[in-house]
Amino acid sequence: MFKLIKLATAGALLAAFVIAPALVKPADAKVVINERTKYYSVTGRNGKALFRSIKRRGPKHRMTGHAIATTTTSIKVRDMKFGIRGRNCVVENVNVFVDITYKYPRWRDRRRANADVRKAWDAFEVRVKKHEETHGRISREYARGLEKKLKTLFGRKSRGCKDFGKFSERRLKQAYVAFQKRQYNFDRREGSARSRIRRLQAALQEAR
Repeated sequence: MFKLIKLATAGALLAAFVIAPALVKPADAKVVINERTKYYSVTGRNGKALFRSIKRRGPKHRMTGHAIATTTTSIKVRDMKFGIRGRNCVVENVNVFVDITYKYPRWRDRRRANADVRKAWDAFEVRVKKHEETHGRISREYARGLEKKLKTLFGRKSRGCKDFGKFSERRLKQAYVAFQKRQYNFDRREGSARSRIRRLQAALQEAR
């Protein structure tokens, strides 16, 4: 389940340009990615008990109440440097920082459950992690694309660079909308009754 907690807006990114456009030497832009994993405890010796525990203790989510697992992404843009190149106002350098946090259930009663429940849990857990890691990959790809896109934005020197903001706002908004759509479409596909993760979830719920 995808959660976006922070994404820099185009307006915030471009404010510095209005204040102090300056000629700078190109530098090496970079995308810095930090990933970490958290867990919450669940209990139960059969599938139904496990899902009752997940429903009580799982991470809160505005759409589902409590999710089984989540991927929380924060994307921040820093160290933007602007300059004049020929007739254009351009972004000379920018760094994108991405924080991705995965949160998964950790089963405390594994040793007390029978083999069928353990087997069903293991298969479900592998698929849940694959699902969340796909959200992480989408976020990483977006961050790398954002860094490249920011460096293609420009305004006209002849207009005092005043057209920079409007042009950039439109381009960045398009990229952000596409990113959100990709994340939510993935969740929707995975949430369909025929998806593998739903079949594994159903198998675990019936395990006893």
